[in-house]
Amino acid sequence: PKKKKKKTSFSLLLFAMADDTALYKVSECLVAALECNAPFQLLTPREKLYAHFIGQASAEGSKICLFQTSHESPALFELFQRIFARQTVEEAAAVLEEAERPHLLNYVASFLGNLGNYKSFGDTKLVPALPEDRFAHFVTSSTAYQEQPVVQELWQAVRPVLYDLRESLRSLGFAGDGVSTYYSHGATKEDAMTVQAVMDRHNLNAYNTRLFISRNGHNKKNYELRVASAEAKTGDVFANPDPDGSWECITVKYGDYAPVMQRVVANLEQALKYVANDTQAAMLQDYIASFRSGDIEKHMDGSKHWIKDKAPSVESYIGFIESYRDPLGVRAEWEGFAAIVNKEVSKKFGTLVDAAERFLPLLPWPAAFEKDKFLRPDFTSLEVLMFGSSGVPAGINIPNYTFRQTEGFKNVSLANVLRASLAFPEGEVVTFLAASDQELYKATVGESFDVQVGLHELLGHGSGKLFTENADGSLGFDANTVNPVTQDKVASWYRAGETWESKFPAIGSSYEECRAECVGIFLSVQAEVLQIFGFEGKRAQEITYINWLHMARAGLLALQFFTPGKGSAGWGQAHMMARFAILQVMLEAGQDFVRIVHGDKEQSGGKGTHVLLDRSKIMTVGVPAVGAFLQKLQVFKSTGDFQQGKAMYEKYTTVSDDMLALREEVIHNRKPRRVFVQHVTKATDNNADVNILSFEPTPEGMIKSFQARFSPADDELVALWRQDKDKTNPLL
Repeated sequence: PKKKKKKTSFSLLLFAMADDTALYKVSECLVAALECNAPFQLLTPREKLYAHFIGQASAEGSKICLFQTSHESPALFELFQRIFARQTVEEAAAVLEEAERPHLLNYVASFLGNLGNYKSFGDTKLVPALPEDRFAHFVTSSTAYQEQPVVQELWQAVRPVLYDLRESLRSLGFAGDGVSTYYSHGATKEDAMTVQAVMDRHNLNAYNTRLFISRNGHNKKNYELRVASAEAKTGDVFANPDPDGSWECITVKYGDYAPVMQRVVANLEQALKYVANDTQAAMLQDYIASFRSGDIEKHMDGSKHWIKDKAPSVESYIGFIESYRDPLGVRAEWEGFAAIVNKEVSKKFGTLVDAAERFLPLLPWPAAFEKDKFLRPDFTSLEVLMFGSSGVPAGINIPNYTFRQTEGFKNVSLANVLRASLAFPEGEVVTFLAASDQELYKATVGESFDVQVGLHELLGHGSGKLFTENADGSLGFDANTVNPVTQDKVASWYRAGETWESKFPAIGSSYEECRAECVGIFLSVQAEVLQIFGFEGKRAQEITYINWLHMARAGLLALQFFTPGKGSAGWGQAHMMARFAILQVMLEAGQDFVRIVHGDKEQSGGKGTHVLLDRSKIMTVGVPAVGAFLQKLQVFKSTGDFQQGKAMYEKYTTVSDDMLALREEVIHNRKPRRVFVQHVTKATDNNADVNILSFEPTPEGMIKSFQARFSPADDELVALWRQDKDKTNPLL
């Protein structure tokens, strides 16, 4: 659509209409089960114990996510655990009217499924649909509240903020735009950038850190850079060389989340007894050293061993991994998983790896912008046994460290997550699709998404070169390389100590997801790719069509993750911001390749808005348009050209008035994202065997699974929360 003159009053009116409290209230919770019982039973007793202890380490570490989300999340978690430990779900909820109970249980299950009171996918606040006085009645009537003063303390602390939907509390972000407990309350982007600049100069990685601020007697800021580790100590102190500057010093302190990190270490030490080979042993030893000391270099060493652990029966990864939820995009959320390799399904991914070097030259950038050597990764299909983080992805390409250019990486597709995520109840109408696309979409999207995940992870995240300068001043690329966008010699690159995350702050995660998504749809038209996944002829064409249509529809659905009035900071989810950009590229291509059609209720539910994509123009219009965009994404990334990359990305992620007008309809027709109830494993006496427990895919089942997995009362967690509650409280 043509750019219209700015209509501020109209936009604000739409915002007021669409952005009411209903967007944040949890009126429904869709729970799906990550079924892994059958694969688990095929493991040997030794493999079961290895999986169990890796899963335990991942689960205990996942409590860190609570402290990375909001001031109230750790307290709410402990409140719920203690209440449901003293009474069954049915008994505790019985104090409410029957019609009120689903609102309570939906909220608790959503909270547990996101490991916090902000969505893991979208970063917006979760608020109970149950009226505040009735929620208070549930808490204060509970046996735990009556018996335990600590429960009373927790409730009094969280009650003022639980329902608070003032603008600054609606989403995650820096002070003024949202809340983030990667930082003490009041920390700004400028504070984070100031400290990051010092960290870059001293080659310090921010993945496992938080940043807290205090003031000295002269009202100058003192920054405390906290490093996650089981052992506490004070590290380096960096003084401000400018005596007139606004800050005095940066002090590195180790021991953040120390009690939790100690549990992670203890479980990994148990897992070490049951490794399958020396590579796994070396990997775990380095992880243990890293989590004990806070040394991120040791985690890098462990990750290098992990890359070399090819085709294990039990796959895992653990640590501070993804930086999506940090508003600066440099601090990473805790993530750990234990999964069982599906060797049969993994064969097709192995075939894709074998063919990768034939597909890489098809990507729309010169060979100089591709890695000097393709390092064949392990690419497996996994059945998740335990995934400990705020959310569970469908696929992963890790590690994220820059050495992946020389050491390689791994790809995993989480098969039971894909199955659970893309199941459609009988008779369900898919929103924003034409009636003519409904049947094919529901029958095909699971298989097409499988193709997209494979291409996204292996050839999306796994492709492209970073132009770097070494510490000695030598270049890791040919200085005469021509930039295909400017047709001049490359004029920018990554200096020693700079990383993708530090070079592309805030937008980096979404930008990279956009690049990988573009690679996926760009290559999904290739017949050889589709043959690898078992699709030929008409079925192959249907897979390609639905893959492109699914991406276009996702771009429209992305509007529910955008908050007007904040610019690019208004995007609350990296992947959805990326998909919106791709939709804009498709629309910009013109020739009626992609259209958003309004008002035909016979074609789609709600107000009848739906996305149409002309499948006959995918090759002639879609592929060239996405290819041109993808080339720029890669070139700006390779050369570290943040200014050009940011300008282009902001162009395609800016929400026009026309799109903003659709946001209300998207929100009105939104469906909650599924949360997953997972198995719990229990080792028998003397670790003779491991039992596996299963739970119903209901809110009640989610609550019961957490009761089975964790202790009924975690005093150390409460102590950690008390330690910083005044520093992270957004109401103080």
